Amino acid sequence: MKNILMLSALTGVLALSGCTTLKNVVGNDMSGTHEVQATSNNTALVTSKNGVLVDATNHMTLYTFDKDSMNKSDCGAACQVVWPIFKAPSDAKASGQFAAFKREDGKYQWAMNGKPLYFYANDTKVGDKDGDDKLGVWHVIPSK
Repeated sequence: MKNILMLSALTGVLALSGCTTLKNVVGNDMSGTHEVQATSNNTALVTSKNGVLVDATNHMTLYTFDKDSMNKSDCGAACQVVWPIFKAPSDAKASGQFAAFKREDGKYQWAMNGKPLYFYANDTKVGDKDGDDKLGVWHVIPSK
């Protein structure tokens, strides 16, 4: 019974992510983008590349989730397998449009204008934007 429940949970995660295999869910992401946190002065380390916002360390695309609200993530543990958060240190300092907030799970996450920021696990190389418009609710952030 426990195995059936685990299989059901995994199937649910795969269905929600729009993927058909576990490899497609987590991809071959060896970039460590989910570990990117901040500059030495604890401000968000972001830049623009190919017209979208990326983290300045690994140059991986950042995304927003339509179901999030102001400084509140609606992406829980299962969601974060596919959409790792852009982690912030607990002593993060707001800078311009970027500020950190404390999530319900106790982690700190960067937000832009109050919208939490994420990576997409299937983006495995610089320039990938495979998560854009995923399920109609995940979006890249165009740079100005």
